[in-house]
Amino acid sequence: MNLFRTKLQITLLLCACSTLLLGQTTVTGTITDGSTQEVLADVNIIVVGTSQGTITGRDGKYSITVEQTPPFTLTFSYLGFRTEEVVVNENTTTVDLTLQRESMFGQETVVSASRLRQRILKSPVSIEKMNIKYIQQTPTADYYDALANMKGVQVTNSGLNLTSVNTRGFADAINSRFVQIVDGMDTADPTLNANLGSILGLGELDIESLELLPGAASALYGPNAFNGLMIMKSKSPFDYQGLSVMTRVGFTNSNAGGSNPMGIYSLRYAKAFNDKIAFKVNFYYLGAEDWTANDYTTDRNNPDSTTDLSNDPNFDGLNLYGDEIPLPVNSFGIGTIRRTGIQEETLLDNNDARTQKADVAIHYKIKQDMELIGLYRYAGGRSVGQGLTRLAYRDFSTQFAKLELKSDNFFVRSYISLSDVDDTYDIGTLGTLVNERFNPSQRPDGSGWIEDYVLANLGAIPGVTPNDPSAARTYADRFMIDPITGEYVPSFQDVVSEIRSIDYQGNPPGASLFQDSYIWNSELYYNFKTIDWAKIIVGGNFRQFNLFSKATTFDEAPVDPDNPERILTNNYGVYTQISKNIAEKLEVAASIRYDNMLDFEGRFTPRLSMVYSPDRNNNIRVNYQTGFRFPDMIAQFIYFPTPNGILLGGVPSIASRYNVYNGGSWTQASYNDFITQGGTLDPTTGAVLTNPGNVTLETLDTPYVKPEELTSFEIGYNSIIGGNLLVDLNYYHTSYTNFLGNVSAINKVSTAHQGQQVDAGTLWLLNANSPSKVTSDGFGLSLTYNLPNNFVLTGNYTYTTFSGDQPAGFLTQFNTPKNRYNLGLANSEVTKNLGFNVNVSYQDSFLWESQFGVGNIPSYAVVNAQVNYTLPSLKTIVKLGGTNIGGSDYRTNLGSSFVGQVYYVSLIFDELLN
Repeated sequence: MNLFRTKLQITLLLCACSTLLLGQTTVTGTITDGSTQEVLADVNIIVVGTSQGTITGRDGKYSITVEQTPPFTLTFSYLGFRTEEVVVNENTTTVDLTLQRESMFGQETVVSASRLRQRILKSPVSIEKMNIKYIQQTPTADYYDALANMKGVQVTNSGLNLTSVNTRGFADAINSRFVQIVDGMDTADPTLNANLGSILGLGELDIESLELLPGAASALYGPNAFNGLMIMKSKSPFDYQGLSVMTRVGFTNSNAGGSNPMGIYSLRYAKAFNDKIAFKVNFYYLGAEDWTANDYTTDRNNPDSTTDLSNDPNFDGLNLYGDEIPLPVNSFGIGTIRRTGIQEETLLDNNDARTQKADVAIHYKIKQDMELIGLYRYAGGRSVGQGLTRLAYRDFSTQFAKLELKSDNFFVRSYISLSDVDDTYDIGTLGTLVNERFNPSQRPDGSGWIEDYVLANLGAIPGVTPNDPSAARTYADRFMIDPITGEYVPSFQDVVSEIRSIDYQGNPPGASLFQDSYIWNSELYYNFKTIDWAKIIVGGNFRQFNLFSKATTFDEAPVDPDNPERILTNNYGVYTQISKNIAEKLEVAASIRYDNMLDFEGRFTPRLSMVYSPDRNNNIRVNYQTGFRFPDMIAQFIYFPTPNGILLGGVPSIASRYNVYNGGSWTQASYNDFITQGGTLDPTTGAVLTNPGNVTLETLDTPYVKPEELTSFEIGYNSIIGGNLLVDLNYYHTSYTNFLGNVSAINKVSTAHQGQQVDAGTLWLLNANSPSKVTSDGFGLSLTYNLPNNFVLTGNYTYTTFSGDQPAGFLTQFNTPKNRYNLGLANSEVTKNLGFNVNVSYQDSFLWESQFGVGNIPSYAVVNAQVNYTLPSLKTIVKLGGTNIGGSDYRTNLGSSFVGQVYYVSLIFDELLN
């Protein structure tokens, strides 16, 4: 019996093995370039009807084992070459193939323009795209910085690893009018409702494509896509398998910060099993010394002065902190003075730039055209950024978790993004509090730094030269700075470290910020593919904000500081689009979206577009669209005392208790005039006590905030000329109303916060809408020319301007140069395995406006270049590059770090364990 059972088991095993062997087919071969006869690496080979596939090695060879019996079809595709299909009829065979080059002009497809896949030349709106080859060839150390080379795109560098995007103007250092979407997830920080740019983007090894729309996209993507949208798509673990490793080392160099080492390290591994399930993991790390902000001679209130004002008693240094508040002394002829500013480098615990990113994703194919995806992603690090003040981001993180079901005509996804900030601190407030700790400006009995300065200046202090502002300052600072050595006293750094760790608005107050907030978003999309007479899509989303800052940023504890409560709000939107081809040459599309948010009325945003194509290579596009943007979380819910005033959110649920909106304030200009001429107010009632100058205080009537709105018209044209020249040009005109910004105000009567009186005559920064209309116009031209021998010449020009007057004190914050130019020359294969890319960019000087400061940013030119060499036998690409080569330091915004040069060498190991 046992012998029979053993024989039966052996027989069944042999049958199973035979069946398995009969169901497998191994195909091998070599792929070559039909023009040069050279082998082609990284050619995609897919089994039609499955997700099974492979890619060729650096020697052009491939091997694929297909778990099915012939016949079946293999597809061979490679960017810049004609896709070929080969039917395999025998069990084990060799398929050697020669691919023929073809122009990719207009052949690439995009999705973001209409939420439908279409040729990029047929897009109804302006759009820019990066593909894998573009990213591999970019000369910048981080591909994100190469966005600046695109038509219509400007980047702002608050730090080495903190890059944000500005398209069509009206952006601060962190742009809340621009949306960044990664694998379907909006990366906006729950606090800022804006994204932190490159820190939350995809790593270079995992990104498959990037699409950027430099205009309004509210009609399809919601209210935050007000002035631009960028969509990043990562590589599927079914299509891109194996182990990839990148190491990029070099150094940064600047006049401001010297030379410092830099390293970027990245790893990706992906594996698919039996055409059903696949997974991938990614790790990314950047470590460097951040760019340095050390402009200590420019006066923030007079930045364009050609005279050194640093010895002026009223000096407010651009990167000095603690000197922001003017202290008027109306007697003894002294005038306005300020505290002694402390250098940014002195207040920082370190100047590290760190980025850590990691993610894991599991993909399960329910059936061939339906996929279930689960994803977790982590991003965080260290940097120095800028907004109302300079911020030292320390060990902050954002986490994403997503579950998505998608097919070729629908998706349903739900995700959450969680923001965790614990050790970040406000550098400006830190400087102020350090000054106050050593010697308060004015104690209740009148003593303090101001009195010390005045007495010393009058000659009332023995040993101090009278009428010498420098000597008077030295005496008033004696508790913080040793008058003999000029060095900080031994306890200085201990005091700085202590205040860094104390909560903002705490008791005693500190500079540390806290965030434990999240956004939960659910979204669906459906494409009615079964309808023949038109293309119809519908979709919608629901988003909930759950905000908690421990009352360091948001007004979560207006009465009891010990019991802050989370702030909850939400918004939802639905949209539809209908598009139709008319007589094959004209495609017309109309879309409309409705969005609603707590505290605001709902809004409709329609879009109408037409694309006329007299032939395949010529297209004219025209579109009219509207857009709007709900105020971000800061504009709605903040209560944030700063050296420049109390920043207050503008929704009634927050602002009504302080009575500063709707006529409850004086204008800052009239109040400053009142004070300068000796006027005084009762700190509680606000009654005028003295007014020797007989100044009339003017009422500021600021309503609560409401959404921004725009209307935009755009016309564009693209053409392929002679098969080698691609031309794309566009013009747009946009009108903005209810533009959001800040207005300085002085409260008429006292109010209270957390049980403490806020005196009448206190400076507030109210989030408010401008009553004026602003218009913006722009023109863009890009050219791509294929030269002989694989050389490619590219160039683009962008012109942007605006018009419209704002009320006194209201900042437009256009923050965009009028003229920008880019010129590039590249060749991916000058000789065998050798390529290069050189890009030169230039932008005009322009006016930068923000609450941090207003001043002109000088023009600058940047040269970036790289050369790369492929080592096929080692499956390795060596890349040597530099940015701002031979250039001087420059700044992208007022008060930011000085950007210098980056020089690097990188090694990319690909296809390992594939």
